[in-house]
Amino acid sequence: MKKSFIPLLVSIVLFSCDRWEEGIARDIVLPPHNPQIAASLFIDSMDSTLSATISKTGGLFDTTKTGVIKDAEVKLYQNGTLLHQLNDFSVYQTYDKFLGNQIGIVNGELILEVAHPDFETVSAAQSFPEKAVFTAEVDYGGTTFFDETSDALTISFSDIPGENQHYLINLHAHYRSGITGQDTSEYFPLYLETTNQNATRINEGGILLSEEGVDRDLAIRFATGINSINYLFQLEYRITVSTLSDELYKFYQSYSAFQNAQGNPFAEPVILYSNMNNDIGCFGVSTTIRKWEG
Repeated sequence: MKKSFIPLLVSIVLFSCDRWEEGIARDIVLPPHNPQIAASLFIDSMDSTLSATISKTGGLFDTTKTGVIKDAEVKLYQNGTLLHQLNDFSVYQTYDKFLGNQIGIVNGELILEVAHPDFETVSAAQSFPEKAVFTAEVDYGGTTFFDETSDALTISFSDIPGENQHYLINLHAHYRSGITGQDTSEYFPLYLETTNQNATRINEGGILLSEEGVDRDLAIRFATGINSINYLFQLEYRITVSTLSDELYKFYQSYSAFQNAQGNPFAEPVILYSNMNNDIGCFGVSTTIRKWEG
């Protein structure tokens, strides 16, 4: 059996090579690309400046460099009434509007509309989510972080009835100058560790916490990487929680997957989430609240 198998294998290889030599090359003509507007605007309730990125798409074999679109009309409507128009084109090639004060939670439906004479108008709608209702408790020296004693921080969220819960959590250490608690204005971002199954890391320190379709309170526990006892309690934690709209959460989720796929030749291609009416770009909103514990 072994002796007859080798000639058979050789004949298969030779036959395959012969068929390969007789192969036919075919030219595939791709349809022409129709450039479209790619618009992105992310607004948080604490923002005092609105900044939108407006660019155009390019074809697979376009030799010209794609980039931002100039002279676009970028408008933000509230319940059908013009709220803001982003006219300033910055050195960072974004369309900006300085508000002076924080925009806060804008009631009703917001619509982003981007128009340009050379492109079809695009738009998307959003509504600000309610701010998170949460409490925080520090367990000083209550856990370990890479085998070192660490504070444990537990954040407990009250459910928002009928709404999906999507939170982006960031934590900073704030060192005071003495027992009196004098403010040093120094904040250091922390890399959080958690075993919570509903948590996803994004960027370097932020944590996405999400639960859909279930009405219940949520809680998450972190190792902060700091042992406050070493600082004689001259330290406090600044907790920043942003409640994300469903669309903004999906964008962050896809962006996290996109980052994780970079440099991995075996990873599936990741398409960033879009809610613009041409499926290119994203308009998202969030509501942020901060607390200090320590």
